[in-house]
Amino acid sequence: MRFVVPALLMLSLVCPLRTVHGAEGLGLPAGAQDGKPQDNPPSENPEQKPSKKTLANLDVINMIHAGLADDTVVLDIQTSPTDFDTSPQALIFLQREGVSQTVMNAMLAAANGKPGTPVAAPAPASPSAAGPAKSGPAAVTATKQKAPDFNKIRKVYLEMDWAEDETARPHATLAIQKHTCLKVVDSLDAADAKLNWSDQGLMGVAIKLLSKDDKPLWFRRGLTPPLKALRQLVGCE
Repeated sequence: MRFVVPALLMLSLVCPLRTVHGAEGLGLPAGAQDGKPQDNPPSENPEQKPSKKTLANLDVINMIHAGLADDTVVLDIQTSPTDFDTSPQALIFLQREGVSQTVMNAMLAAANGKPGTPVAAPAPASPSAAGPAKSGPAAVTATKQKAPDFNKIRKVYLEMDWAEDETARPHATLAIQKHTCLKVVDSLDAADAKLNWSDQGLMGVAIKLLSKDDKPLWFRRGLTPPLKALRQLVGCE
């Protein structure tokens, strides 16, 4: 019996220690040892939207080359953060890339911190002045701008004011008439459209097709003259 009592005392001392160390050995968090749930860290708001991209000159040029309307480009400028280069050299380059004066005015207004002139829809004409209102598909067609018929363009007036080499214009004329069905004429009156040929160094050759009143119709640039694309545009066989 004298050995039983010390043995029981030893067991009573060892069992509580094993219970505490057993909870830690299971990997339970410190807060879970006392039976209280651990608070979860606050999660990020999944509905938070990323900020809108800052527009630069190249973004505007890419939108124009993609065929977006001026009103769409101006609206994007007015509703986006911008970082435009409006130096004289940059404005000249924008004009050569086919950016209209309306879009450049919106860029200038954004660069100066002004909201610019919003694009407003035309006011409806009064019924008494315009006569009876048209309805149906005919009225919708009348509001759309007529697309140019490139198949009717066969004579072009070539613009190469930048060329200092006297042989540049004859070589360009020969290339156009050889690789397309277009004929280069000497006067704007005899032409169906204007063709602007510019050499932009490492950026390649840029060819721009314009109406006789300088409205941009088509633009393409490449390291080699993009005459194949021009040939397909005007429908050469």
